Amino acid sequence: MIAVSGLVKSYGGTRVLHGIDHVQQRGETVVLIGPSGCGKSTFLRCLNQLELADEGRVSVDGVTIEGGRAPRTADERERQRRLRLKTGMVFQQFNLFPHLSALQNVTTAPVVVKKLPPAEADERGRELLRKVGLADRADAWPSELSGGQQQRVAIARALAMEPAVMLFDEPTSALDPELRGEVLRVMRQLADEGMTMIIVTHEMQFARDVADRVLFLDAGRVAEEGPPEQLFGAPRHDRTREFLRRVAMT
Repeated sequence: MIAVSGLVKSYGGTRVLHGIDHVQQRGETVVLIGPSGCGKSTFLRCLNQLELADEGRVSVDGVTIEGGRAPRTADERERQRRLRLKTGMVFQQFNLFPHLSALQNVTTAPVVVKKLPPAEADERGRELLRKVGLADRADAWPSELSGGQQQRVAIARALAMEPAVMLFDEPTSALDPELRGEVLRVMRQLADEGMTMIIVTHEMQFARDVADRVLFLDAGRVAEEGPPEQLFGAPRHDRTREFLRRVAMT
């Protein structure tokens, strides 16, 4: 389903990712943890082509992109477009269009990008808003929604493109504790339904409960990985143990 080989990314003279390899099965939920600046968000952004890797290969649901240069040929650009359509992404900030209602935020991309008939997109959008618990807020403007509600609209918007994989980049970090639960409940539901997901988060209890595997990134490398009961309960490496102790103290 997802296969990453030798992924390298630098900004200027600073190498952020050092040859990361990663394989993930369909329906598997993988959580990335690690200190700030260790490359977690960059890894996600290389997966969905928001960032171009310097080296390596990314394959998502049968679509493969080679790192090292921007797409040049029509075939390369088409493969990049297809890979982006395979991945839905939810960011720290909600990034909703302020001049569009919640429903319009969900339906615009399917109509414009996938050429879905507006009536079909509307029906699908309302179904997704029901899924994230916002059926009664379809006509609300983003400014009328709480942060948790806006993030749930953002999740519905990503799901509207019917991606094969959902990528979450610290989706609760901009929310206060009361609102985090609203978003985490939706993500738990997606995991239970078998959505393939990669989640960057500092919510350790959520990672324990939901992840099939946890990857600990440190300085742009996968320092340790394993099922949550092993990684949290009996980490093998000193660096992992040190990180988890610090997180527990915050």
